[in-house]
Amino acid sequence: MAKNKKPDAIGDAGAYTNFVSNIGTGRDKASHGHFVRKDIPDEQLEAVYQDWLARRIVNRPASDMLRAGWFYEGIQDSDLESLKETCKKFNLNKILLSCLVLSRLYGVVYVLLGTADGKALDLPFELNKLGTGRLEFFTVIKKKYLKEDKTKYLSPQECGGLLKQPEFYKLRFDDGKPEQRIHHSRLIKICHADVVNEEPQSILQEVYNDLLDHASVKRGAASLIHEAKIDIIRTPSLVEKIKEDIKAVTERFLSVGLLKSINGMLVLDKEEEYESKTYNFSGLPDMLREYSIQTAGSADIPYTLLFGQSPGGLNATGEHDTRNYYDGIATKQEWDVKPVLMQFLAVICQSTFGRQIAGLSVVFNPLWQLDAKIRSEVEKNNKERDQGYLDMGILTEPQIARQLLIDGVYSVIDEKHIKELEMMAVNTDDDDNPAAKAPIPTNQEE
Repeated sequence: MAKNKKPDAIGDAGAYTNFVSNIGTGRDKASHGHFVRKDIPDEQLEAVYQDWLARRIVNRPASDMLRAGWFYEGIQDSDLESLKETCKKFNLNKILLSCLVLSRLYGVVYVLLGTADGKALDLPFELNKLGTGRLEFFTVIKKKYLKEDKTKYLSPQECGGLLKQPEFYKLRFDDGKPEQRIHHSRLIKICHADVVNEEPQSILQEVYNDLLDHASVKRGAASLIHEAKIDIIRTPSLVEKIKEDIKAVTERFLSVGLLKSINGMLVLDKEEEYESKTYNFSGLPDMLREYSIQTAGSADIPYTLLFGQSPGGLNATGEHDTRNYYDGIATKQEWDVKPVLMQFLAVICQSTFGRQIAGLSVVFNPLWQLDAKIRSEVEKNNKERDQGYLDMGILTEPQIARQLLIDGVYSVIDEKHIKELEMMAVNTDDDDNPAAKAPIPTNQEE
């Protein structure tokens, strides 16, 4: 005979179960809560973006990724100047900022490569065949104007292991013109990082509920201002008077309010009673601050940066949170911004020089700046370290000067100054080695 199995509190009802208080059982109300996927259409995202807090959540990290700028590695002298001038000509900074903002708002954005390579837009773009000066423009295209052509997908080998990447896209504006088919190689696709969903997701999708809660609490608190003071007048037989002539009752109390506003004196009947009640706002600031903190946490932006205020608490400055935030921005720069930037630079270099620059790379300048005292101590330690390596022969003066240039310690150090140090180092080596200048003896018989 089969034995009746007793319910396993850990395996069947959860890690903790209390049958007396119904915790962890079917009668526990909290056990019936669950999450539901909610997709927000682009029109609603644009409406949310009109709110200043949502706009700051979208824009602030995007601008922080580009605010401190970057410097180039693997390119020098006239080539470096030409590259900078070309990037400035095509407004690369503004294009990148627009791409980052729109990708965070809509989840994905596209950039059309305006190249005069003599081919139609539905034909593949061959970078190595792009002639000098053949790059004409970059055009940022919103998600709603570009649809995927799902008739043919690229193989995982062609797109770095990604699945369901279309070979073609369909471009169509709301002007009645026919669709334009575009090959994927003529587009740079920028996505907001999302490792779970197949489709890129807006950052506002992640913070939507918290934004709603914050907005409702703020608007609710603003509505309470109108109810901060309520005048109460008790009138005998008011209900009967309203039934008889509501217009006369309305005019009666309107006249009472008018007389009070004119002379500050309230005139009532002998049998009427007057009372004034005020609302206590003592708990509202704490509640508003708590919802603001929750919203900042969901947006992954420190409270001090998102709202421009210091958090509450003794000696609370938000410095630790700000530094962690900038560390996160540095990670996004390396993982998200740099690959996209290198795609732009590949096209720009091909059009500017007719070739690729081997070893070309970018390094983003740090966002976090030390205060004067700490910076002075760091520079002193770096000086002692560099002097030690210089005495040991591990580093040379030009190498130390180049590191100072990269770190931005001195504005007077430039590539010309480093070249002069290199020439001086070569001349010094020649002077210290007289054997290098001595004539080479020849074997001659006397």
